Amino acid sequence: RAPARGRLAPRASLRARAAADGRVSLFVKVTVKSGQLDAYKRTIEAHIVNCFANDRCMYFDYGVSDSDKDVVYLYETYEDQAALDEHKASAHLAEYLSKAEACTVSHDVTTLRLAPFGSVNCNYAGECELDGGAWD
Repeated sequence: RAPARGRLAPRASLRARAAADGRVSLFVKVTVKSGQLDAYKRTIEAHIVNCFANDRCMYFDYGVSDSDKDVVYLYETYEDQAALDEHKASAHLAEYLSKAEACTVSHDVTTLRLAPFGSVNCNYAGECELDGGAWD
């Protein structure tokens, strides 16, 4: 749910501080078994909800490749290395991997350390924060 206009969500401020401390992102290429895309979408969407509820996850989204409908790309960003380590040790990640096994062939994970330069955090109301200062 979007916060009221004119206020920044408390989490947005945490995200701005985390940006300066070294965010960590994962790019994951998931190869889905033929005919299993809908089952995988249900699995990954439930996992994304769990990550936002249980992890210090700043961003998590997915998309299906235009050129290969059996390939899904995940993009995840965590506040810092400790947050990523917590995620990797979580019960909900183990549950996701167990459920995903039935509908996927592979997960190819690339880790990327994001530079703080140019980091902007926006909420769904369109309010943004850059280096601790709010702007519309």
